[in-house]
Amino acid sequence: MSVAQRTGRGIAVEQLDGIRDRARLRRDQRGTLSSWPFHQLGQHLAYKARRAGVPFVEVDPAYTSQRCPRCGHTERANRPDRDRFSCRRCGLAGPADHVAGVNVCNRARSAWVFVTAPVPAPA
Repeated sequence: MSVAQRTGRGIAVEQLDGIRDRARLRRDQRGTLSSWPFHQLGQHLAYKARRAGVPFVEVDPAYTSQRCPRCGHTERANRPDRDRFSCRRCGLAGPADHVAGVNVCNRARSAWVFVTAPVPAPA
């Protein structure tokens, strides 16, 4: 929070709702995932951001790890394994988590325009 506050930036995260349904894990990892309080984490982040005066936005997580932030091409094959991203169309490559983070950031920028847009006065 302090970095976002100090630099005048916001915090963007994927919506954590339904993460248990979306995540595919090995059987031995399922117990650990089930014990994580995802909803509570999201609420805590939002509360702390509000308290610090830092913009906070949750974005749709759909395809953030499969979409190329350069050309927009979305395909499961862009993610050859858990750790790597490699766009089949333009060749952009890098760590999968970093690429997903860039996509979350881009979605947050788009969403923020709608969140902060002035509400038209009733006619």
